[in-house]
Amino acid sequence: MYAVIMAGGKGTRFWPRSREKKPKQLLNIMGRRSMLQQTIARIANLLPVENVLVVAGEAYGEELRRQLAELPAENIFLEPVGRNTAACIGLAALLVQHRDPSAVMIVLPADHLIADEELFLSTLRAAVAMARKQTALITLGIRPTSPETGYGYIEAGDQVDKAQEHKIYKVSSFHEKPDIERAKHYLEQGNFFWNSGMFVWQAEAILAVMKNYLPGLYTDLHRLKPYLDTDGLNQEINNIYPDLESISIDYGVMEKADNVLMIPADFGWNDLGTWASMAQIWPKDDQNNAHQGEIMAMDSHGNVVLSQKKLCVLLGVDDLIVVDAEDALLVCPVNRAQDIGKILDLMKQQGMEQYL
Repeated sequence: MYAVIMAGGKGTRFWPRSREKKPKQLLNIMGRRSMLQQTIARIANLLPVENVLVVAGEAYGEELRRQLAELPAENIFLEPVGRNTAACIGLAALLVQHRDPSAVMIVLPADHLIADEELFLSTLRAAVAMARKQTALITLGIRPTSPETGYGYIEAGDQVDKAQEHKIYKVSSFHEKPDIERAKHYLEQGNFFWNSGMFVWQAEAILAVMKNYLPGLYTDLHRLKPYLDTDGLNQEINNIYPDLESISIDYGVMEKADNVLMIPADFGWNDLGTWASMAQIWPKDDQNNAHQGEIMAMDSHGNVVLSQKKLCVLLGVDDLIVVDAEDALLVCPVNRAQDIGKILDLMKQQGMEQYL
């Protein structure tokens, strides 16, 4: 069994703490360890560290090696350019299959919060048991607690099996992020789950469906096979990556394949997509202001504040995000948290790369 950690995201919506060379997954937004370090520590009881592979952007290489000193250097793979999750997963599947042709691989994003880690591991063990049993593509569906418009949804069909007390369902379909009315409908239906982006399957199984549905990407990635045990692997990755098809594993494979199964998950999941999501995580004062660092609030409610080196005083303001960094200060309404990336685009246009 192997685990593949996808750590290539840019984390733009967590600016100004998240930067091009040190994005969200490499920050200690929760606790003293980075989110990537927490993700790897979370699965320490499931498999040895030698069986953990990390795929990330080339710009993060130095910081990755610093944070993951316990990981074998040959288990860190750097993409010269981002080519979405299908390329990342295909590359990892080739590597896993080369090391163990019959191996099951767990695919996890590097930047998720898990509240109940024991239940998380139990769910993964059930998924691994099912993946060993048949060549299915298994995803974890998060049972929704609210009509969330920021997530894609998985529609579950009939129950087809059970593994270690966890029910397993056939996936009927995947759905894009809905508007609020459709999200309410999904919640009422009871068989719709948030798409967690976590997967379990045999390396051979995911490569087989990629060959079917993404033949160009499959063929291009297989140019790496002669180099998998050589010093030339990294250079060949650099050679082929710019020309790879850029597509998500959801669009490219999961929405098309017919052997997709889902295990419902209730382990307290949060993908921490924006600063606004920290309102669910950070401690709150008596006026419902979520914060990290010292704040003083008067007639101010529902704010999200990160100010770890100075006192932040709030007077008569509601529903704001305030994030203080060394060289930049962000202030925006909570309901505009998804738009922070637009500001970074504007900075790029105006030649303000020092702040990116």
